[in-house]
Amino acid sequence: MTSYVRVTPDQLPAGQTALLLFVHEGELCAGVLKHGLDGSLERLVPDNPSPSDLILGICRMMADMPPDADLFVVLEPLAYWPEPFPLLHRL
Repeated sequence: MTSYVRVTPDQLPAGQTALLLFVHEGELCAGVLKHGLDGSLERLVPDNPSPSDLILGICRMMADMPPDADLFVVLEPLAYWPEPFPLLHRL
């Protein structure tokens, strides 16, 4: 079963991708943070972020993951993990 693990950008292992939560115009939105093998961090967010990106982003990320893999989550300032979601663990 997938675990949701909160990490800071510098804790994200090289070569891994994290769900990136951020606030845009007062709404919680989602994107992706990729940590390249060369140490670079790439922030990928939609051109027009919307709250519906959150569930779609989680589904897209989980579609390519083994069932027992951890889903890394990065929270930008003001972002939060929604209370009804599964428990968010810390690394």
